[in-house]
Amino acid sequence: MNTELDNLRIPLTVIRRGGEKPREISFMVSLNNLEIGLSKIKDGKVEVNLCLTSDGNKINAQGVLLAEWVGECRRCLDSLYGELKLNVNESFVEEGKIFDDEEIAISEKADVYFFDEVHLNLEPLIRDAVLLALPLSPLCDPYCQGSKPEEFPVAGNGASSQKDEKGDPRWAVLDCLKE
Repeated sequence: MNTELDNLRIPLTVIRRGGEKPREISFMVSLNNLEIGLSKIKDGKVEVNLCLTSDGNKINAQGVLLAEWVGECRRCLDSLYGELKLNVNESFVEEGKIFDDEEIAISEKADVYFFDEVHLNLEPLIRDAVLLALPLSPLCDPYCQGSKPEEFPVAGNGASSQKDEKGDPRWAVLDCLKE
């Protein structure tokens, strides 16, 4: 078994042992397939710094996730890199209990993660937060002209021609609808 993934499964007894006192966890984990579009997490490494607090049937996870990403510019294909610093504040509820407990508001029902009777698995939380924060198709500079701007001009960079302003003649019929 992968010991790093085992570190993401926190026993509930460890979390609930301190009562309402938060349980602080801090570790580095390497996850596969943390990529979307032209960006990916460098070596899949994410630093996790969370406080887990037991609150009745819920466990609240609050803290920071840190990761470095690499990618390529969508126009010129130059290498890009950056850092993610994600503030996390999520709730976990016991699987199957969420709809039985009327204390949990309806708006919270869609915004929670589940835990089983023994472990709290942090992997879905980490994956969701990191993948949603990655740039889908990064751009090195808003004015990037691409690798061959003479052959493949980029529209909308301030260099518009008369043809661009007029539009595509195939859509000319729809232009009268604007007025």
